[in-house]
Amino acid sequence: MVTNVYENHRNFSNTCIILNVTTTNGIWPSKNPLFEPIPLLIVQLAFIITITRSLYFILRPLRQPRLVTDILVSPSFFGRKAYFSKLFPVRSVTTLETVAYMALDLYIFLIGLEMDVNSIKSSSKRELNIAAAGALIPMGVGAGLFFLTARLLHLPTDPSGCLFWGLTLTVTGFPAVTRILGELKLLQTDIGRLATSIAMISDVCSWILVAVVLPIRSSPKNAPAAIISTIAFSLTCIYAVRPGLEWLIRRTSKGNNNAYSDSYLCFFLIGVVICSFVTEVTGTYSIVGAFVFGIIMPDRDLGALLFERFADFVSGIMLPLFFAMCGIRTNVHKVHNWFLAGFVIILTCFCKILGTLLVSHSYHMPLQDRLALGVLMNTKGILAVVVLNLGWDKKVLHDQEYAVMVIAIVIMTGGVAPIISTMYRSSTRIIKYKGRSIQRAKQGAELRILACVHGVGNVLGTINLLELSNATKESPLCIFALHLVELRGSASAVLIVHTSSKNSAYKRVGSSPSDRIVNIFEAFENRSTGISVHPLTAMSPFITMHEDVCNLAEDKHIAFMILPFHNQAGNSNADTTGSSPFREVNKNILANAPCSVGIFVDKGQGKSDNGRMQHVVMVFIGGPDDREALALAWRMSANPSVQLTVLRLHSRYNNNVKEEDIRYSKCIDGRQSQVDAEFVNEFRLQTAGEHNVNYYEKAVNNREETTGALREMELQKVGLYIVGREVTASAATADLLGWSECPEIGAIGDLLVYSDFIRASVLVVQHYPGDDGDVAAVSMRRSNHGLLFVDD
Repeated sequence: MVTNVYENHRNFSNTCIILNVTTTNGIWPSKNPLFEPIPLLIVQLAFIITITRSLYFILRPLRQPRLVTDILVSPSFFGRKAYFSKLFPVRSVTTLETVAYMALDLYIFLIGLEMDVNSIKSSSKRELNIAAAGALIPMGVGAGLFFLTARLLHLPTDPSGCLFWGLTLTVTGFPAVTRILGELKLLQTDIGRLATSIAMISDVCSWILVAVVLPIRSSPKNAPAAIISTIAFSLTCIYAVRPGLEWLIRRTSKGNNNAYSDSYLCFFLIGVVICSFVTEVTGTYSIVGAFVFGIIMPDRDLGALLFERFADFVSGIMLPLFFAMCGIRTNVHKVHNWFLAGFVIILTCFCKILGTLLVSHSYHMPLQDRLALGVLMNTKGILAVVVLNLGWDKKVLHDQEYAVMVIAIVIMTGGVAPIISTMYRSSTRIIKYKGRSIQRAKQGAELRILACVHGVGNVLGTINLLELSNATKESPLCIFALHLVELRGSASAVLIVHTSSKNSAYKRVGSSPSDRIVNIFEAFENRSTGISVHPLTAMSPFITMHEDVCNLAEDKHIAFMILPFHNQAGNSNADTTGSSPFREVNKNILANAPCSVGIFVDKGQGKSDNGRMQHVVMVFIGGPDDREALALAWRMSANPSVQLTVLRLHSRYNNNVKEEDIRYSKCIDGRQSQVDAEFVNEFRLQTAGEHNVNYYEKAVNNREETTGALREMELQKVGLYIVGREVTASAATADLLGWSECPEIGAIGDLLVYSDFIRASVLVVQHYPGDDGDVAAVSMRRSNHGLLFVDD
């Protein structure tokens, strides 16, 4: 006995199918190979994938999620029964539904992997209240509209149908919200983080309602046993299965993703099937077990690997079968009263917005943010579609009721991205703040630094660099330590804010790279004075990683950003032209940075030992980048353990400098030279008499003389070089440009990094492009902390 996928449950004849062993004799002796279940399933799958991918490509400019394009695969959209009845005959429904629901369980497991349910514990009262209002009001409106629709259409009413309408409107799709915010570059903004948190709370609450409410409808007598069994299953997973997985991971993974074999990963897929089977048997639905197994996964690295390995196959190939089944069931021709349907759709679209607006108003949020939050909460995920299909399978929803709600889901979800994109255009999201460079740091204010690391190997060198920056109680450093992690597959970008290890309610097993990085930075904060560290992890694809970094820098009012060089070997034998993905990330950040940036090449020579002076050399030629680099070196000079040498290279003549040889230089006019002179003179005046600051000038007229000047400096056991990325064109740099293989570190930086005789680490500084660097127009003064302050 199978369910008719096309017609109303109350007006069709049951179709009996004789289930035989699925075999085929091949294409030659068979009458029609497509009559067999497996070949027919392959054709159906190919058709669905082709149509959904084509629709996704067509609707891509509107930033439509896959849910919308997949549901549009329906007879109502392409013409009913012309070929759908042949391509999707009733006899194929059993096979189609079996594969579709199996794909659904695996996809729900992946959704659980994406969620960090423990973050709900730290949710604010505002987030909880907005999520509650966004759930309760739509629940009531959905239940009321169900009875109103049934009465006006004179349909036989099953009272439990109001539960399915109410739950459908309550759901907010957390993965869909994060993907929309990520595509619109809003994920790291205040409204993005608030919407993400509320969406997660709403999604988890929706899952709880599904696990509790739907068993009551299925079997009221057995509902208590089903609910108790589900609670017992969840507790068993948390307190027995999770510790068992932790033990297994410790014994096998050794903290290295490469140790996870295919059979090891398949073991977790078997776990998904077992958990789905248990919750199905106990009276709940299989998706609940898959979701619980996903959220209890103890190791984030393993979860990311599972997502990377299976997400594309499950969501891109198998899951469209489920959405296509939903689309095939949607028969808009059964909707006879479109006036009533339009009224219902409008109310369903606005009820969640209204609930969000009412509560967020009490927290004095701007109207634009309140409206945007309400629209984002209208984003429906796969759970809403699942609830509707369960109502169909239970013969609770009529064709009209089912079709109206599916149309409402498509309209609500499809309208989110265009509306939010219009409300938050990139030109209006620029955050206004002045301290975008070290030169413009204000006296008595903390210097905010974003220190990016690619892995544990970058951490110690970055910390040594920060230790040289002279943090004191009067001139503190606020450091945002950002671990950049590639996120593969179709997962949405995630920003993880790590709490203190003493207060953390969630500790991952083993010692993942993020855990070790957080621990090292926390130890650095504990032993330092005037330094506060805020560890974060940004998980995003390489192609959009620079956007997440720049958005975070903008949001945190960063003045200086530190990026690790893509090739930390930093020697002449290193591959300088290799296509490192982090090299492209650095280039993109330099082109879009909202503050000054430093690319740090760590050669392991920058450690500052107690009782030992650290020699820092700043090579000054001229230009805004060099002035910003000198401002940083000036601040370091107030550190008692720093010996600063400023080496100014200049030429006696510039007659041989060709225009094409200075293509990387932005500062070739006389005005910049005057600013350079005034800046250097101010530095010399303020540091006169300080025993740990030396200033030298040397005339150089070609590459050989420039190299010779640096070679002489290396004899003084330099630990760190600080240079500007782009310098004023002169004879000292004209013939260096042709040798530069890494434009992102400039001509002088390239010479320092890839010269055999240079063993010191190198910091290449680029000033904030939005600052003209004209400090001659402002009054300059130096505090006793070694920092140059400017007053507008």
